[in-house]
Parts: sequence; structure tokens; C-alpha cells
Amino acid sequence: MSGFEFAVPDGWSRQGEDRPGQIVYAGSTGREEFLVGVVPNAPYTSYENFTTIEKDAKKDPKKSDYQRIRLEPNTFQGRSGAIWEYTFTDTAGREIHAVNQSYVADNGTEYAIQLSWRADFWPAGEGEKTHSTALEHWRLNG
Repeated sequence: MSGFEFAVPDGWSRQGEDRPGQIVYAGSTGREEFLVGVVPNAPYTSYENFTTIEKDAKKDPKKSDYQRIRLEPNTFQGRSGAIWEYTFTDTAGREIHAVNQSYVADNGTEYAIQLSWRADFWPAGEGEKTHSTALEHWRLNG
């Protein structure tokens, strides 16, 4: 499941699949990571998928204090997509900030590129810069 490439921070590498269809890229700092979701033949739009996932996130005990920053449809690389940004407190008591860009490619596969980080770890704006750089370099192979 390596049909894509994108920019990650220096020192980060592919850690493998967290669950089937979810590939993790991370560094040595611990909680900061990219999670790339891949869903072949997606039967929904990215916005529909995010609104469904958000309902579960609000009830997830591993994501206490969930707060939506934004969840809106958008266009990514000329395709219909959605962006979802939110914060929550993880089970270790750390505030986590996440931003996730998703879209359905021409081949019907949905790709979601999520960056999560400890809100107190990176300076303001650094997470957004890291995520936007990753998206600028996002390419499907083959």
C-alpha cells in the first residue's frame, strides 16, 4: 500500500500500518505523526465520512474534551474533498491538535492525510506549515 508520496519532517519515517488501510509516519519525539488513511472504492464523499467519524470521536473515551476547529468540504488537487481540524485530550492527559485533509481520487480511493501533534510541543503555526508542506508534495504513484 505504498501508492503515494509526500513530504514529512526530517528524521520521520514510515512506521507501518496502524490498522489495515492506515499507514503511520513519525519521528522519535513520541506523539507527533502523520496517519494516512486509504479506503479503496469509497462509497461516500470525504465530507460525509468525516461527519460520520466525528460522531464517534465525540464519544471516544481516548479523545476526551474533543473540540472541532473546522470541518468543511473543499477541493484538493482538483477533486472533491474535506478538511477537518480538531483538538482533544489523549489518555496521557496531553492536548493533541489534528488536521486532516481527505479526498476521493480518480480511481475511487479515498485518501486522508492527517497530522497530529501535542499542542504544547510545536510553536504556533508549525503544525499547519508541516501539514500544508506535506499536501503540496502529495502525489499518487502509478
